Amino acid sequence: MSGERDRCAAQAHLGPMRVLETGVYRGPHLYSHIPMIRIQLDLGALEAWPSNRLPGFTERLLALLPGLHKHGCCYRTEGGFVRRLESGTWLGHIAEHVAIELQSRTGSPVTRGKTRSLRGRDGVYNVMYSFREEKAGLLAGRLALELIDALLPSELQGVQGLDVVYEEEDPPAQGSGFDLEGVLQRLSRVTRRAALGPTTASLVREAERRGIPVMRLDDYSLVQLGHGKHQCRLRASVTDKTSNIAADVASDKEMTKILLAEAGVPFPRGAVVRSAEAAISEAERRVVAVPMRDYSLPTENQASDLPPSAQLQSHDPSHEALRTPPRYCCTLPRNPVSA
Repeated sequence: MSGERDRCAAQAHLGPMRVLETGVYRGPHLYSHIPMIRIQLDLGALEAWPSNRLPGFTERLLALLPGLHKHGCCYRTEGGFVRRLESGTWLGHIAEHVAIELQSRTGSPVTRGKTRSLRGRDGVYNVMYSFREEKAGLLAGRLALELIDALLPSELQGVQGLDVVYEEEDPPAQGSGFDLEGVLQRLSRVTRRAALGPTTASLVREAERRGIPVMRLDDYSLVQLGHGKHQCRLRASVTDKTSNIAADVASDKEMTKILLAEAGVPFPRGAVVRSAEAAISEAERRVVAVPMRDYSLPTENQASDLPPSAQLQSHDPSHEALRTPPRYCCTLPRNPVSA
């Protein structure tokens, strides 16, 4: 016990918790084969304050994030992390689990994490956790540290260097207490903005199901599957093995229709219109629902169909869906061409 008291006394003069540096590992690395974020954290005076020495800390944390009850931690069984909290674990380790839980609560389910002290540097830890969307993962790390800081006694609060983890363009106004719902909404927005398009996302999910490593290469939908000589890069339904001629033909709808017709392959005919009158004229040829596409958007983000209320059932020229800027086009399917 005397050794523990000496350690606490030695830490008492140190400053508050602060972030020293941040790293993002998008591919295999020294610590794991999956993408992870590393936050180097100096606990300062908080090195002398594990969770079991902070009155009410564990109870308040679990009340805010009940999902932490399911974290197995080193015990690899539900409730394992709670056992660590109750027996005493340091705040870097807690930040790892909170960052994982925040991501899981906002649509990015991740599970892997690791926190290790740096040899020869008392109170300094590498806090590591996995991520799906890089920006969301970094923000989750910042928010985890903010949440932990808010639960500390006032004399121990004041985490520094949060902008090293994630610098918010429009930070929320400072108020009293920790607004968990507001935090989850902010993280959900960042997750949605950074999410892959539907086609790419479905391919990534299938690759993950098969155990194929996945690495995102940009802020859009460029993804690498596998590593080394077996790697393959793709964006939406186009891969690095897609013929350039095939891609050009597929992007030219008229040429595609000509080639399909010559080969005797059935396909739905359509017409591109740029005014309400032209749309009505085409619709009168056959009463059908009218798909609408915005050709100024990437293919993955184009709307495929108008909602039922916007379909051309009444042929009303004043319909809002028809009074669109020239960049919007209606494509009206007709009878398919028979082979």
